[in-house]
Amino acid sequence: MQTLENGLKAANAPAAPPAVLMQTDSNAVLLRLLMMGEEARRNQYAGAERQLMPRDLVSTILRAMRMRDPAGLLHSQRMAVISSGVAKLLGWTDEQRRQLEIAAILHEIGKLGIPDHILHKPGKLSSEEYDFVLQHQHAGVNMLQAFHTDPTVISMLTTLHHDLSGSSAHIEVPGQQIDLPLGPRILAVADAYDSLNTVKPYRRGMTHAESISTLLEKSGRRYDESIIRTLNRWYENEGSALFRLTESFYDAERTPEISQEHRDDIALLSQFIGVLCQFQQLYDGYFLLDARENYCIWSDGMPSLTGLPVQHVLRRSWQTTDVLLAPNTEDSVPATERDDTMIVHAMRTGRAHFASRRCRVSGNNFIKADIYTMPIIGPGQKIAGVIQLIRNKSRVSPDDVGKLTRLAMCDSLTGVANRGQLESRLRQMLEEFHAQDGTRSLSVIFLDVDHFKCINDNHGHQVGDQVLIDLARLLQHETYSLEVIGRYGGEEFVIVCPDTDLEAAVRRAERLRTSIMKSSIGGITGLSVTSSFGVATARRIDTVQSLLERADTCLYNAKAAGRNRTCRESELETAATVEPGHSDDDKIRISESNGVFHFSDRVEVSTSLEITAMKLRAFISEHRGVVVDQEKGKMQIRLGTPGFFGHWGKTASRQPVDLSISFETTRNGRSPQEKIRTHRIVTVDMRSQGKVPGMDHFAARCLSLMRDLKAFLQGS
Repeated sequence: MQTLENGLKAANAPAAPPAVLMQTDSNAVLLRLLMMGEEARRNQYAGAERQLMPRDLVSTILRAMRMRDPAGLLHSQRMAVISSGVAKLLGWTDEQRRQLEIAAILHEIGKLGIPDHILHKPGKLSSEEYDFVLQHQHAGVNMLQAFHTDPTVISMLTTLHHDLSGSSAHIEVPGQQIDLPLGPRILAVADAYDSLNTVKPYRRGMTHAESISTLLEKSGRRYDESIIRTLNRWYENEGSALFRLTESFYDAERTPEISQEHRDDIALLSQFIGVLCQFQQLYDGYFLLDARENYCIWSDGMPSLTGLPVQHVLRRSWQTTDVLLAPNTEDSVPATERDDTMIVHAMRTGRAHFASRRCRVSGNNFIKADIYTMPIIGPGQKIAGVIQLIRNKSRVSPDDVGKLTRLAMCDSLTGVANRGQLESRLRQMLEEFHAQDGTRSLSVIFLDVDHFKCINDNHGHQVGDQVLIDLARLLQHETYSLEVIGRYGGEEFVIVCPDTDLEAAVRRAERLRTSIMKSSIGGITGLSVTSSFGVATARRIDTVQSLLERADTCLYNAKAAGRNRTCRESELETAATVEPGHSDDDKIRISESNGVFHFSDRVEVSTSLEITAMKLRAFISEHRGVVVDQEKGKMQIRLGTPGFFGHWGKTASRQPVDLSISFETTRNGRSPQEKIRTHRIVTVDMRSQGKVPGMDHFAARCLSLMRDLKAFLQGS
């Protein structure tokens, strides 16, 4: 911790002599990057002890980070203290803990190149903004490579954002599988823990117990359970003292003075990150060599193009076999002689080269690629280095793939999965559930915004859209990496929870319901948004439709019972739930007599009988129903047809029911002076047809139909 504390205190020291700002062309930026990298290499071994990164350079970076985002630097400090404390309990050496601390402090270095409107956005980032930030983070790590940062630190930062897979974690590299080290796992837990504890503009900060509970629920997917439990043990013993120590590294209340020298430092580092980020956006991979042909940068895309991870190339010189390029003819072989390579040609001639080549990925697997090799010209026309940029022509560019994928899979308003993608993912998870013979759990949470029509009517559709956007962001923040969030339609959302039983899913739904109720959603002062939840868990015979219908039925029960509550599927068999404002005589009734099931409910409407009848006919048409009989104030309808043997099927069209609908109009007033009010009540009685598997199936069918009928009649 002493090295870390000294570096952080140095961030407040007087600035070094001002950096000379360069021109903004790529050659000038890369030249200055190579010059600073060479200076860092010399300073790294200047003292008796090898430095993980030159202290002067660390001070410059920390000073720039503090100027750009003081709160972010404070988060990095706390993350470093947490990581170091956890590593100590896990038996790490002092040297290993120093590497971990430096990685934690620098894990958000990419923020130096992010515009203020994204960096200081008072809300959760959209998926596009998050991808933009992530690209800058990768570019920042590439810049640290050029500064000859310790390879172990680089490896931790490179793999920090990888997810775990079951009990083992790995990084996908063509032809091999590399275990994810313990360092990135510690950093990921520390990062998430401090983020959960920190107050955000769109949510409150969690307590220690809530944070640990949330992380444990994600363990085995994104986070290592043993590290989470070690963090909990560390916090109980030393957490409070270490957190006080991190806050004393500098006075967070004091506004730092921004001198011209400091501004130059920020601009310089920002230019480095900006150019490297452009390379990442435009090309699938690139690498940078200095004048001695030593690797300075090996970008994140190079492992997938060559099969070589970053750990295999850092701190060594370029070899002709690292990137094997051959002419486009199928029978040609890659150039392995130095004089035949584009790198050597660029170094010798000082001219850029562009060509289409076949790039060997692994074994005899080649891809077609555009290769752009550019020398970096220094003073006196000397060659200071070379950069080679590779674009894979065998596939659509990453940006195009991302755009097309989002259009095909995401809801255009909220950015979460659309209904088609949601059902597709649920179908895959159900197949896995059935393949495991029910030994694993799978649950679905169905939620609906309460009184959403009133929000649109009272505040306008723009506010209504913002409510849906804010709600989707909250759900994304409060759920886990393997859960699927989708907009099912209108103000309805579905969350698919793999490896989650009914009890856990109900607890999760309650946590989401409470968060929605306590959050500021919609951006309108005084607007209180709540949601109702229905929770169901998968059964051995379930299809996508049957599972969603059961969760939807639970949601209907929650709304019928007063809204802003959670209903689970085991509650479907309760005899009645009360609609708000109704008397005890107006309860929903479900009964059975001689194998025939009966259901009754009432709906209050405010429109005329003519308009109500028109809406009812629209409901019948939507459900492909048949009007069996009709007289004044009454109507008989049949929905669905039984199977060949008279049994109910799995789809709504094979679950027949007869509906008897009657209309009643009453007029009354509380006093002679009060205006007479007209009330129109639609009474619905349903009777099962065919052989129904049981009460719960009939209840699910009727409650789903009533929910749709109310939507038509009440316009909500």
